[in-house]
Amino acid sequence: MTRQQRHDLIVLGEAVREIRAQRHFSASDLAKASGVPLRRLTALEDGWLDPDIKMLHKLAMSMGIRRAAFFRRAEELEADVGRET
Repeated sequence: MTRQQRHDLIVLGEAVREIRAQRHFSASDLAKASGVPLRRLTALEDGWLDPDIKMLHKLAMSMGIRRAAFFRRAEELEADVGRET
């Protein structure tokens, strides 16, 4: 895995975690609601899992959002980091 790929996974994981928290889901609750095993969800949020579109779809549907919300938030996080430097 390249540094860029690792970075992208970390940012995506942060986006998923933020959205989950904003929607008032614990990791355990979201795992149950989506059918995604808790270990896989936490690996995603920690930036160690490259999710497939099916997993993102399950998570998004469980929270009542579109999959694109994860990517939009990740882009916002990237922009925020760029402004800080």
